[in-house]
Amino acid sequence: METRDLDYVLAVGTHGGIGRAAEALGMTQPALTKAIQRVEAQLGVPLFERSALGMRVTQAGTVFLERARRIRLEYDDALKEMRGIQTGEQGLLRLGYSPSMPNALVLGACRQLIRERPVARLRLTMRVARELMDLVQAGDLDLAIAPLPRQANPALLSRELFTDRLAVVADENHPLQGRRNLALADLVDQQWLLPSAHVLIRQQLDSAFAELGLPSPILRVETDFGSTTLFDLVRGTGMLCIAGSTGNSKRAGLRPLALRADALDLGRRVGVMMRAGAYLSPLAQRMIDILEAHVE
Repeated sequence: METRDLDYVLAVGTHGGIGRAAEALGMTQPALTKAIQRVEAQLGVPLFERSALGMRVTQAGTVFLERARRIRLEYDDALKEMRGIQTGEQGLLRLGYSPSMPNALVLGACRQLIRERPVARLRLTMRVARELMDLVQAGDLDLAIAPLPRQANPALLSRELFTDRLAVVADENHPLQGRRNLALADLVDQQWLLPSAHVLIRQQLDSAFAELGLPSPILRVETDFGSTTLFDLVRGTGMLCIAGSTGNSKRAGLRPLALRADALDLGRRVGVMMRAGAYLSPLAQRMIDILEAHVE
């Protein structure tokens, strides 16, 4: 079996049909069908079953697809490592970071890396933490700077950089800015800009209100993407939102509300994540060193 056979099987599994997979691979449907049949003959078991909705993965196919993904990632890692040996350094770093990360940390580290390595190239991706972890596990990112999950993920390795606490922020002229020792009950009638329900910080906020028997936060704007530009949407309005304890929100004219210390636990650990067992180029290793030096 050749590595391209793995690509054929993975494409059909991803696209759920021969037609869409063949189009993505740039080959004809008969040629792809023949390739899948050849792989199934070698394995001695069917990997897919035809259904009204396309190709359905069999039980054996589910097992094989999981292993095929790992093999493909290991093969890609091997190629990267060989190119690194040949050239002395891998030239591209795919770096992801969540929107609540301090710009001074992320962009400062990037500037230093660019100065040190004139031929290095960076590909930057901003996503919420859960999406970044998925991209790292899939091999689409080399490193991700984000809040670390509270439960360890065996598919990921992490290096903690710092701990901080998120805050509830509002426009600097918001009526609540003049009050102290606010409780969650004081926020019940407020409108919010919040991330989607699958994001951890949203879940923490909803749970905190529910535990006190309070109605859920009033959602005025819900977003499935993260960006510091969203602070501009909050500025000059009566909405509240969650932000890190960095200058990102302050530059947008937002200030933390004076919540009681026991009102809301928004502490977090921030670190850099990588896929467990993945090859780290010298460029990626240097970026980790720079990040750790920046937070000392």
